[in-house]
Amino acid sequence: MREFNYILISETTFNEGSAQDILNSNISVVNYLRNSEVGDDELHPDAFASYCVDYYLNTVESEGLPAFIWKSKWDLDLIDIIHSGLTAMQAKEHLEYFEKQIRRVKAFSNIKLKKFFESDFGKEKQTISLLEDNSFKEITEDLRVLNSEWLKSHPDLNVVSLEEMQSIITEFIA
Repeated sequence: MREFNYILISETTFNEGSAQDILNSNISVVNYLRNSEVGDDELHPDAFASYCVDYYLNTVESEGLPAFIWKSKWDLDLIDIIHSGLTAMQAKEHLEYFEKQIRRVKAFSNIKLKKFFESDFGKEKQTISLLEDNSFKEITEDLRVLNSEWLKSHPDLNVVSLEEMQSIITEFIA
């Protein structure tokens, strides 16, 4: 099986970009590869972990934890990837919160979760209220900074021009 061996970030973004710019550069590469029918298992695992952690963070921040649980259908592979990413990023507060959520979801019956996943979001108000955990707002770590610093210091990081980036991706896809 082939695997994309790099975390690609553009030179300009690496040198001048914000934490979110670094994440967006990685996200663009991951999205491009996924849209080119490269399987998730063929992506660089840490580039994909960063991508998944960003998805988790954005969903929880904008829509709340129950929305993340519902949208992800609490896919255990995704949960493992996010957990591994948070661990690698040394995001202690976020990891503690996430592990607490893993324990909470495990406490739900499979029948109750299945009903929640199969309903339109918002219909299962009782389940939503049981899943809601506002302690997320008490976290002081900046996960975007931790995520981008992890990418920037990663041994598989390849900082390249946009032209080089396109060439590397095109060669991999071909």
